[in-house]
Amino acid sequence: MEDSEAKVPNPRKADLERLRSDLAKEVESLRKALKGPTEEIGGDKVWVGKNARAWHRELEGRHKKLGEQVDRLLPVVDAAIRGEPEKVSPSEARAYNKGT
Repeated sequence: MEDSEAKVPNPRKADLERLRSDLAKEVESLRKALKGPTEEIGGDKVWVGKNARAWHRELEGRHKKLGEQVDRLLPVVDAAIRGEPEKVSPSEARAYNKGT
């Protein structure tokens, strides 16, 4: 077994941290993705009537669901990061890099 001095930074952890950083930048735009269309259709300025109300309800539901899903993303990535060691053996790092 290799000693602790031979350990290298964990590339999987680095990738997860990069993912988390990129995702954090996108969360707000993801959360707002359907907000504008939902408000426009629901405001009786773009489209009115029975079908407009049905579309508005559908978009409201999707907007809410998207927000709930986005809110779950960062905690999942944070948990994955916490589960990764800071350092791994060189062979573990090579195996990870080979698979990506």
